[in-house]
Amino acid sequence: MARKLIMLIVGLCIGWTCLAQDYTFSNHNIVPFSLNPAMVGNANAMRFGLNYRRQWPVLGNCYNTIRLSYDQNFYKRMCSLGVSYTYDNMANGDIRTNEGALIYGHTVRITDGYFVRMGLQASYFYNMYGNDFEFGDQYDWGTGAILHNTAEEGIDKSSVSFMDFSAGAAFIVENMLSLGVSVYHIGEPNNGIIESKDNILYRRFVAHANYVYDLENGNGLFGRRDLSDKYFFANAAYQKQYNFKLAYLGAGVAFSPILGGVAIKSDMDEVNTLAFMIGGSYKGLQAYYIYDLFTSSKNNGSWSHELSFIYIYQKKEQYPCPVVYW
Repeated sequence: MARKLIMLIVGLCIGWTCLAQDYTFSNHNIVPFSLNPAMVGNANAMRFGLNYRRQWPVLGNCYNTIRLSYDQNFYKRMCSLGVSYTYDNMANGDIRTNEGALIYGHTVRITDGYFVRMGLQASYFYNMYGNDFEFGDQYDWGTGAILHNTAEEGIDKSSVSFMDFSAGAAFIVENMLSLGVSVYHIGEPNNGIIESKDNILYRRFVAHANYVYDLENGNGLFGRRDLSDKYFFANAAYQKQYNFKLAYLGAGVAFSPILGGVAIKSDMDEVNTLAFMIGGSYKGLQAYYIYDLFTSSKNNGSWSHELSFIYIYQKKEQYPCPVVYW
């Protein structure tokens, strides 16, 4: 029991905050519109996504996250719609989060090749708690012992549901650059079975940048609407939620049909993770695998892995909309 609670607390601290936290993937750029609602429809096609993350399985208290998504860009109307469902299983079922989201994006064309995207997201959460759930004040941070008593009383339900809203915006240079900001959980809803400030789902602020350099730019990067089969990409992101921060920096190269990259994640204090990515594509299907190597000096983590499958169906008819997938 003690080991289970310790792993739960460690995992939640690395995720976001200790009770009310967001799930997170190693590379948001291959998890459609999970970093910014404004990026919904940025594939300029009908896109289906399946993402799975399994974290720290060797500790016997793994975390599993599954995300299904669909989004589409309506070219003539310069708008996009998307839906997603996320299931997050923490501490072997003690905390299970279900999130269904509806996302709307609108694109404003500034001039040829330059765009501004804006997005809104409405989410419905349904969280369930297992019988083995324990409160944070039962953990003695000095000794690691589990205390029998807790200040919490009157637990008369084992689930909670609520609505949540998020928004974002991004500046796009077609096939080259995207700069975006977003805020999640604008209303800071209560995320626990007991009304407490510790259970608030605090606002998450995000800033991100994606850069793509076409290795065949001699053909004229701005003279066409799609990338070549060879390009370099770099990603950076910074996220802050209450007292937790997360910085991400990654880079890679694509030589179709193979793509590879490496990234580092850090809480800018003691927790660092090195991630390796390999992927490939065949016609409209894309598949990616990411391996996370826990590099912190603290022995409170292990490897994690992610699998992502994305299918893109693109119509023959094209319209000038921003395409910055990475």
